[in-house]
Amino acid sequence: MAILAVFNGLLALLVSCAISIVLGFIYVKVMRKLELGQPIDADIPENHLEKVGTPTGGGLFFLISITVTTLIFNKMGSPQIKILMASMWGFAFVGLVDDLMKVFKPASFGLKSSRKLAMQVLVAALLFWLISTASLQTTVVSHPWFPSLSWDIGFWYPIAFLFYLVLFVNSVNITDGLDTLATQVAISPLLLLAVIGGIFGLGFHSSEVQMLASSGGGDVMFLLLTTIGALLGFLWYNAPKAQVFMGDTGSHAIGALIAVSALLLKVELIALIGSLVFLVECCSSFLQIVSLRLFNKKIFKIAPLHHHYEKKGVAEGKIVVRLQVVSILASVGAAIMFILRYL
Repeated sequence: MAILAVFNGLLALLVSCAISIVLGFIYVKVMRKLELGQPIDADIPENHLEKVGTPTGGGLFFLISITVTTLIFNKMGSPQIKILMASMWGFAFVGLVDDLMKVFKPASFGLKSSRKLAMQVLVAALLFWLISTASLQTTVVSHPWFPSLSWDIGFWYPIAFLFYLVLFVNSVNITDGLDTLATQVAISPLLLLAVIGGIFGLGFHSSEVQMLASSGGGDVMFLLLTTIGALLGFLWYNAPKAQVFMGDTGSHAIGALIAVSALLLKVELIALIGSLVFLVECCSSFLQIVSLRLFNKKIFKIAPLHHHYEKKGVAEGKIVVRLQVVSILASVGAAIMFILRYL
């Protein structure tokens, strides 16, 4: 049974990738024909000016690929799949509104930050309600090494849930600034969580807290492998020079999938370690804003961090590869920490 679950997950990865490539071809053709492209912020490095007019919102076609593949494999009955789908499409909707505004009202550069944040918090609150209603949530935060030191934060858990989810969504969104960057960085933590889901699906867990995740771990693994396949299909068109950007539609969905998967599996801190690159990118932007407002000084030439290195003359491709390497190492480190629980 366990081997069959892994087989289905890997097969779903291939199917999702194939569908994503086909839909991506159609999407790029249609968007080019309609001349619907994304404007580029004048503050970013000059080499990005050649990307003006590149179709955005490509996340839409790889999200459809994930959904269609899940339907093909008849997985929609799983509570975990339903929650992950709701999180993916809920946040994708927020991103899609932002992408549409960028395309049809270029001068606006999308939603105002305050409105976007309000929409994100609203979606996160609805997801918390859904997860609680499905009895898939506890108020305990799992310790990454010692199960006995896990924290029951009680009343504060809903607040922590909202913060955690919105943090991940915005971290991936901020990282999505170079061709293939967000996608390649995301694959490592997605794979890490897929493996953990598979392990829990086999009934292995190190604490009572994670017993809740055991029954649906295999389904989480399935959807994350399907997501990786869809992202590989997206990479086909996002490779330099990109024919399409994932836009906020895609970045919001990826961030939500990573965060909600970690919350369902009760490996919140492990996921934070595996997503180091996303968090560093987010922190670089946050620190830049704080420094400018308090001291009127820049910490970086430009934020987030990947644009800082571009300004310093580092080639875009080199930045992407190096951050991908860091992401892989961070996920390996997180995997080692996860394994320590079982020694």
